[in-house]
Formats: sequence, C-alpha cells, structure tokens
Amino acid sequence: MGFKETLRKWFGTAKETASDLSEKAQPHVEKAVQATKEAAEKAQPHVEKAMEKAKETASDLAEKAQPHLEKTKEKVSEMAAGVKESAEEAKQAAGEKLDRQVNAAKEAAEKAQAAAEKAIEAAKEATEKAVDAVTEEDSG
Repeated sequence: MGFKETLRKWFGTAKETASDLSEKAQPHVEKAVQATKEAAEKAQPHVEKAMEKAKETASDLAEKAQPHLEKTKEKVSEMAAGVKESAEEAKQAAGEKLDRQVNAAKEAAEKAQAAAEKAIEAAKEATEKAVDAVTEEDSG
C-alpha cells in the first residue's frame, strides 16, 4: 500500500503543478496573442507605405528618365528604336525588381505573422491539453 500512496502523491503533485502552470501560462498566451495581433496591425501600414513609396519612386524615376531618352532619340535618330526599346526594358526590369522586393517584404511579414499565430495556437492547445489531462486525472 505504501507504494500506491507514494504514486498517488506524486501524481497529485504533478496535477497541481500542471494546473498551476496552466493558470500561470494563460495570461502570457493571451498577451502573446494580443501582441502578435498588434504587431501585425502595426506592420500593415508600414508595408502599405513602403509599397506606396516604392511605386512613387519608380514613377519619379521613370519621369526623370524620359527627357534623357528623348534627347538620345533626337541625337541618334538611326538608333532611336533600339535605344527606346532598351530603355523601356531597363525601366520595366527595374520596376519588376522593385515589385518583387516589396512583395518579398510583404510575404515575409505575413509569414512571420502566420508563424507567430501558429506558435500561439500551439501554446494554447498545449495548455488546453495539460488542463484536460489534469482534469481527467482529478476526476478519474
């Protein structure tokens, strides 16, 4: 009988510890969820601003490049078609690269948010499982 009582004591202590940890962890989980949501909300305007600035910069650069293209066209009429085509390709490539960088930054922010949300969800599930296990042992 002594061994059985010792085991019950150990499991009782484990239940209490798990219950205490679950209770202590819950506010932290909730804070983490809130912090993640707030971080995502705070990041969204910055991503949007970065995209807007990138588009404005690309537009400004395109506008600034246009007069130089026209001068070149006037000076070298024989090569006008080739120069214009090359400049347009460079302009498009620069714009595409800028778009890719903006998209990559946005995707990274979204992935970070998703990862944080998954981690929070996993922490919630682990807490719930621990509470359930403790509850089952208490009732069993």
